Amino acid sequence: MKILCKKGFTLSETLITLGIIGVISVLTLPNLISNYKTKVYISQLQKVYNQISNAAAAAIADERVDALDQTYVYEDAEGAIDFLKKYLKVARDCGTTPTNCFASSYKSLDKSASVSTAEMIGANTRCVTLNTGAAICVAGVYSQDGYYYHGGISFVIDVNGKSAPNINGRDLFQFEMYSDGVIGTSYIEQDAATSGERCAEWANSASYGGSCFTKVVADGWKMDY
Repeated sequence: MKILCKKGFTLSETLITLGIIGVISVLTLPNLISNYKTKVYISQLQKVYNQISNAAAAAIADERVDALDQTYVYEDAEGAIDFLKKYLKVARDCGTTPTNCFASSYKSLDKSASVSTAEMIGANTRCVTLNTGAAICVAGVYSQDGYYYHGGISFVIDVNGKSAPNINGRDLFQFEMYSDGVIGTSYIEQDAATSGERCAEWANSASYGGSCFTKVVADGWKMDY
């Protein structure tokens, strides 16, 4: 009777196979990590967006008014911070020192430029950190005019606080909450058609990527830049 034996891999064949797997891993792993991190940033940004949107609706209902500019929320930065502390889970009030919540500086998308947080956001801006780790500063409260059609509270958000990468348009964004509770950007020409161009322009000059937020939303909550 003949006994059939299955031939296994030789040592050299095994080493070659492992070498090929290693090369493929080296080539693909950085992209996989980058894509994963990008999805995390988007998820964190969307969470902050939803939290503030829901809080705005709740404030309008609680105050029994038609718009936020009829409430304390629109009085000044203190009112906006009180709003965040009432309706969101704030882990820390960082006062008027942004670097208590944010990194000390932020890089542009292409990493060619850097700007200090005090210079970019303002040295005396009210900021908080949420229990999710996101940091929020109230950069300004604006009345309705030709530039701000509905009035607006300008928020600067770092979706993961002081943690890396601290890059404009990656983990740092800016948007306005209008008096009707809608969140968007204030700039008249800001729409899906121009947001990509302006995202690259602003974020690469180390400005706090408001247009990048518009592009992310316009692209269906994707960071395709």
